[in-house]
Amino acid sequence: MSAALTVWARDFTAALSDIAERAKVSRSTLHRYFPERQDLVDAVLLDALQTIDTIARAANDGTRSPLDHLIYLLRSFVEVADHVVFLFTDPGRFTGNPHWGDTSDASLRALIAAAQADGALDPDLPTEWVEGIFNAHLYVAATTAQQANVPKHVIADNAIRTFLGGVATGRPAAGEAR
Repeated sequence: MSAALTVWARDFTAALSDIAERAKVSRSTLHRYFPERQDLVDAVLLDALQTIDTIARAANDGTRSPLDHLIYLLRSFVEVADHVVFLFTDPGRFTGNPHWGDTSDASLRALIAAAQADGALDPDLPTEWVEGIFNAHLYVAATTAQQANVPKHVIADNAIRTFLGGVATGRPAAGEAR
C-alpha cells in the first residue's frame, strides 16, 4: 500500500504494474492481495484517511492553544505529504466512493475562529479566507516535500513562517502606511 500511495500521490492514472514495480513485487503478487484496482484504491484511501484522522486527534490532545493546534497540524501534515496529496489534489476522483465523505472541514474553521478570538490570527480576515491560506500552505508544503531534496522539518518551518507572516496580527491593513 505504501508503494501505491507514493505512486498515486504523483500520478493517480499510474498502472498497477507501476505500483508493483515500486513495491518490488510481481504484478501477480499485487493481484493476489488486491484483485482489482479499486480494491487497492479503497485500501490506500482508508489508510490515508486514518493517518490524517490520527494526526487530527493527536493535535486535539497535545496542544494548548488554537494556534499551537494549527501549527501542529501543518507540521504533521508535511510529514505525511503523500497522504495529503493523494487525498486532496483531486478529491473529485473519490466521488461516489463509500469511504469518501465531505472534505469541507468545519472543525478547521472553528479552530481558526478560536485562534482569531485569542488574538493569534487577524480577526479582520474572514475565517474562510484564513482556511484557504492554511490549505494553500499545506498543499505547497506537501508537494514541495514530495519533489524537493529539502528536509521536511525545514519545509514545515517555511510553511509555518509564511502562514503566520501572512495572517498573524500586527500587520498593517490594506492601504495603511507601513
